[in-house]
Amino acid sequence: MEAKIKYLNFIKRANGTTDVYVRRWLRNCAAIKIEARIGSTEFLIEYAAAIAKQERITKDHSVQSVDTYDSVEWLFKQFHASPEFSEYSPNTKPPKLGRAEHICKAQPRGQALTFGESNYTSLKRSHMYQLRAFAFEDGATEEKDGAPGKANNWIKDCSAVFNWACKYGVAPDHFRNPCIGLGKLKEGPGYHTWTSAQCRQFEDYWPVGTMPRLAYELMANTGARVSDAHRLGKVHEKKNILTWKPFKGQDVGGDIDADDALEISIPIRSELRTALDATPSGNLVYVSTSHGTPFQSAKGFSQWFVDQRKSAGLPDECVPHGLRKSAATRLAEAGVGEYMLMSIMGWNNPNQARKYIEKASRAKMAGQGMQMLDTDKNND
Repeated sequence: MEAKIKYLNFIKRANGTTDVYVRRWLRNCAAIKIEARIGSTEFLIEYAAAIAKQERITKDHSVQSVDTYDSVEWLFKQFHASPEFSEYSPNTKPPKLGRAEHICKAQPRGQALTFGESNYTSLKRSHMYQLRAFAFEDGATEEKDGAPGKANNWIKDCSAVFNWACKYGVAPDHFRNPCIGLGKLKEGPGYHTWTSAQCRQFEDYWPVGTMPRLAYELMANTGARVSDAHRLGKVHEKKNILTWKPFKGQDVGGDIDADDALEISIPIRSELRTALDATPSGNLVYVSTSHGTPFQSAKGFSQWFVDQRKSAGLPDECVPHGLRKSAATRLAEAGVGEYMLMSIMGWNNPNQARKYIEKASRAKMAGQGMQMLDTDKNND
């Protein structure tokens, strides 16, 4: 009769190997890896030592330190070595890796350990609140408030790792994502929407036929993100229709962003058609460098466009993404409905469209209200 060994957990790695851990299902109980071959005498000795060590666990409910396994830093490393993380795009990986390093080095107020040294299996929502507060306060000075965007990104990244650990059996069965229910900090209005006057100023400085004007018309008349605009070309055009899959929605790992879509297909407006026909562009893409080659990255394209905006004398608030917001605003003010706006802008979440439509509706109703007041006054 074979005896069943309790508390063993098996984790399969991407290289085909399997790691064996001993974990008691108790609060603050860290997993202990068994190095010896299963069934050997050395295995039984290591197993007995692990059980004895775990029976001495503390009953303190604060965040516990662990030597290697079960620390937050260890969990992040497992995630970054996973097949799921490898499926992120090349543009997404570096910022996530950079944030992970800062997250692990953070030492929230009242904690003796860095966040990376903490035992992730003992984390609660209060600990994530403390981490978010640390990230927010890290960007605060006497002259300005903290950094809500940074704080939200930290929690979003942690939540993605915790969800991955639960989904793929890395975390113990009793572990629950402590980020759930924490909510988001309000980040403010975000990027500045280009005004009509600012758009005219750019158009007056860069005439049709120049590459900066083509880049401007491409973003202003399609609402494309920078990550898409620098890749669009004749290959995406058929019968005066532009069709492309948004680059932002191509990361299959982690949480699905609310601003994602499967595909966008829109007619080429006359302003864009005129600019395309008048501008010598590259063989692969519409907007090319001075050497006639595509921009190597969205960042390079964005920096180049910022230089063209500066040449036109526009303020620093006029960033490329503001043209996307300007396009959405014009569509909403023209009376475009919720699902039509979602199709054009490539949004899956109707809340994105509603924000623009409601804002446009309020402005329109306010104008109608004032006209009614003037009419009433004239009738007196």
